[in-house]
Amino acid sequence: MRPRGKNNKCAKAWKKWEAGYAKKEGGKEEAARERREFYCDGGTIKLRPSTDADVPLTDKQIKDSKKK
Repeated sequence: MRPRGKNNKCAKAWKKWEAGYAKKEGGKEEAARERREFYCDGGTIKLRPSTDADVPLTDKQIKDSKKK
């Protein structure tokens, strides 16, 4: 997991996203599993795009597709 600073927009967004899971029993583990399916874009948590094989794209692949 990447370090998240206190003043970082993404850090605040991830904390808010994880709060919904914290209310459930076993929510922390569920959040950890599902986190791979999401990414942060400028303080907004978004579902990670996937290929036809339902394999989530990596951060590098997402950034490269935005450059095109």
